[in-house]
Amino acid sequence: MHWRGVPIVLSWTVFLALPYFYFRHGGLAGMAIAFVSFFFLLLVHELGHAAVAKWRGVPVLEIQLYVMHGLCRYEEPERESDAIWIAWGGVAAQAVLLLLAFGVSELLRRLAFLFYLDARPALQVLIVANLIIIMINLVPVPPLDGATAWRAVPKLWARVPKPNVERWWRNRKLQRQSKVVAADIIERLKKRQ
Repeated sequence: MHWRGVPIVLSWTVFLALPYFYFRHGGLAGMAIAFVSFFFLLLVHELGHAAVAKWRGVPVLEIQLYVMHGLCRYEEPERESDAIWIAWGGVAAQAVLLLLAFGVSELLRRLAFLFYLDARPALQVLIVANLIIIMINLVPVPPLDGATAWRAVPKLWARVPKPNVERWWRNRKLQRQSKVVAADIIERLKKRQ
């Protein structure tokens, strides 16, 4: 497959997940739905990386999908900020999918319960597995995305205006001095009366 000129390679190892999904969902239909949903989820994550890389002007070389993870290969970004954006791209794409799946799940559960039962294998993957993958991906340990993504926090913290303690102390000192002067003036006025 290709996405906007980027080759998408599906490893043979993805088929190692079939027995798990068969036993997890108790049949061929549930297995097929969950299997397709899981690899759709992995693809969405990697496409999130690829879309942000293209947006930041970083050439994307290839997307690879394996049994438990995916890999978006792209050229090394020139700026660290580009690497941070790209790292957050996969999780952001998953978060959008999570919100959509949760909305669909609630609608089906309330309005069409029989369709909800049929869609449950897909919804479990797109909600529960999605949340687990997001949490694992954001662990700040290489090669996970969190190792790069969380480098945004110190950069953002550096932009937060810090209180100027020296100026505050000077103003506080001036306030105390002005109170002393004001008290002295009031005392002198009282003595004149």
